[in-house]
Order: sequence, then structure tokens, then C-alpha cells
Amino acid sequence: MLAQSEIDALLSGAINIDQKHGEDSLNLADMLNQPGEAAKPDAGGEKKIQTYNFWSPARFSKDQMRAVELVHEDLSERLTTSLPTFLRTNVRPRLALMEQGRFHDFINDFAEQTLFHLISLAPLPGHMVLTLSHNISYLILEQRLGGKIEGRFTERSLTEIDQSLLRGLVEHMLGDVKSAWSKVASLEPSLEDSTINQHWVQMMMGNERVLLIAIEINIQGVTGTMSFFIPFNTLKPIADVLNPHIWIAGRKEHQMDPVARQVAIQTMMKAVIPIKVILGNADLTLKDLMGLSIGDVIELDQSVENPLVVQVANKKQFYASVGKSRKRMGIQINGVYREHDDTQASYR
Repeated sequence: MLAQSEIDALLSGAINIDQKHGEDSLNLADMLNQPGEAAKPDAGGEKKIQTYNFWSPARFSKDQMRAVELVHEDLSERLTTSLPTFLRTNVRPRLALMEQGRFHDFINDFAEQTLFHLISLAPLPGHMVLTLSHNISYLILEQRLGGKIEGRFTERSLTEIDQSLLRGLVEHMLGDVKSAWSKVASLEPSLEDSTINQHWVQMMMGNERVLLIAIEINIQGVTGTMSFFIPFNTLKPIADVLNPHIWIAGRKEHQMDPVARQVAIQTMMKAVIPIKVILGNADLTLKDLMGLSIGDVIELDQSVENPLVVQVANKKQFYASVGKSRKRMGIQINGVYREHDDTQASYR
């Protein structure tokens, strides 16, 4: 066993040796307390040393983070067009920050009364969490309620009406979220729930590794943030396509084989479609119907001079006249059926 003084002497000697070779000294305490920070390169600029936190390893690769960054840069551009029409004021969103970590480390930075929106990205598992900073939330509410944005707000609890209005804003943005992700995967985002209960959200997300994407929003000189928290397990099924090259090239849509298309058309041509010709209609009482006998004539509401209606697959399609072809009865197509045509005689 070594005494503390001996351990300190060994560490001091190791640092002195590193300094003799011209290398930067690393503080062991900084490595443990500040994981993920890179040391400065040496004078020659040849080596860069980056510490690794074994307690909280990185789950997202650089390519995956770059692909998600491109998606949300595209989302920011789409919101630049869609949000002003919804809020009736100038809005300038900009991607400001991307960082990965554990969700419970991020949630501690949020103030009370923060509204958390849980969004599903079907068919991906889990939920994405979206939040808006307080100053932006209150300015949006003022604008939605017809007030005047003056650049200041008062801290207060969000009412049911406030939460409903903010949910409407999030639902409006889901179309842009779907379009931004379309180059990577076909997703159907939907708002599952909104709550101000941090403990419930933390219980839902657990100790999940998430990717934080912060979009800076500027509304009439007031700047706030809109934050997305995407769990690693949610993006895991599409990890192989989270590549910046795939995003730039665009997702390849499935193209039908020309031969298979021709076979499908030929198969459809053999389909049997029922065709009916309505000669006319008649309304009879039950007494008259029970009294029918051989030789009785039922008068129809259709004149023999008017064209008949031809139904194809139970849908009215043509006008026709009845006749005889050789030894069988037949019809001759005279025109296309029109729903509100009162001049049927023109088709005779």
C-alpha cells in the first residue's frame, strides 16, 4: 500500500516527465470532473488529446450527429416560412446547439411550469420531447391572443388555454418535422401528450441517452430556444441511414420494375367488371304487388324515347339506347353520364 504522499510524488514525477518531452500536462481531477473536453494541441499542432468518460459513453457517432444536424437545419429553414404565417409576425429560427448526454442531466436545467410535449415518430419506438423557453412561450401566447409583443413578460402559471394554444403551435410544426426527416426516413410525427409535470416526463424518459438539438428563435428582437430531445433508442432502427451523404443525396424512392408494371396492367385488363342498364323504376304498394298475375303490365317512370343509364361497377357512367344485335338485345353508347344533366334528349 502506498501512502498519500507517495502517490502525490508519483503523480508529480509523471507530470514533470511529460513536461520535459514538451507535452501538455493533464489534470486528473479535470479528467474526472469535466468529461468530454479536449486538451489543447501541442506547439507543433500534431496531436490532440480528448478525454473519454467511461461513466457516460457517447452513443451517437459523428456521422449520425451530422445527419441529424442537417435534418434540423432544413427544419429551421422550413419553420422560417411556416411560423410567420401561423403567428402573424416575423420569426427567425436558427440551429444553435447539438449535444448528447443523459436526459436527467438536461431536465434539471429547466424551470418550473415548463411545458413538455411528447411526440411520437411512428414507426420509430419511444418519444421525442420538445420544449420552448419561457420568454418565447409567453410572447407566442400574447401574439395568439391578439396582444401586443413588447419584449417583456411576467412569470406565471400556464393555464389550460395557454397549454392548448402551445399544443396547436407544436401540431402546426409537425408537418415541417415530417418533411425535414423525409430525406432520411418516412416518419409520421404526432403529438401524444403535453404536460408541465417534470417528474412524470423524467419517469417516461428514464436514464435515457438523448441527443439535444437547440434551435434559437428570434421574435421581434426577443431570443429564446426550442429544444428537441431525441433518445438514442428511438433513432437506433434508422442508424444505418443516419449519414450526411444519404441526406444530401436524398432518400431513394422505390421505383417499379417496367416489366412488373406491364404484367400488372395485363392482369387488370382481365378483371371482370359488372355492367348494368337500368330500364326504369316503378313504385308499387304491397297490395298491388301481391295482386300481380301473368299478363299484367307495370308502368315504368322511364320513357322509351329517353336514353338509358349504364352503370359500371355500380357507378353511373354512360347514356345508351336499347336495341337488338343479331338475336340478342344490346345497347348503344350515346354519351357520357353527367350528374346534373337535365337535357338528356341531347344524348339520343
